[in-house]
Amino acid sequence: MDKSLKAILFGAVCGLGLAVLASASATTTQTVTMQVNAIGVLAVTGSPSTLTVSAPAVGGDTPSNASHNGTYVQYTSTVGASNSRKLTAAWGGSDAAPAGCSLKLTATPSGGTNEGSTAGQITVSSTAQDIVTTIKSCATGTGGTSGAQLTYLLSVDTMTSLVAGESKSATVTLTLTDAS
Repeated sequence: MDKSLKAILFGAVCGLGLAVLASASATTTQTVTMQVNAIGVLAVTGSPSTLTVSAPAVGGDTPSNASHNGTYVQYTSTVGASNSRKLTAAWGGSDAAPAGCSLKLTATPSGGTNEGSTAGQITVSSTAQDIVTTIKSCATGTGGTSGAQLTYLLSVDTMTSLVAGESKSATVTLTLTDAS
């Protein structure tokens, strides 16, 4: 074989080798671990206005119950697939309503997916009671009317026990907890 043919063949083989090297690929893998932690966070918008027992329109009638429904409890919750949470309410410490009255509370979720169901009206006491049940993984939102609307009602239970001028401030403790 003459030198020029050898040079051409050598060049072709080298060119083919470079083409094979240029089109070569490599693959590798990497493991990424992902986890969702249990989350339970609460916030409340605003404060209830003063609930005041006032004179009835007609003498001899019992005073009307005072109510306020302008506050909302907002929550973020993550739970396991078959688990749920609940929202409870109770007096803080030894708080109580004025003599002759009781404080009632209803929480009504806005109806978003997994935000739970109202447990109906409760009479607030020192024992924690459910106000929202079956809360799953959700975030109620943070707008002024997002979450579960809280309706407080100061109910006149025993007219003869009312004391004029009595004023009480009480703390209602809301707790987001695992449903049992």
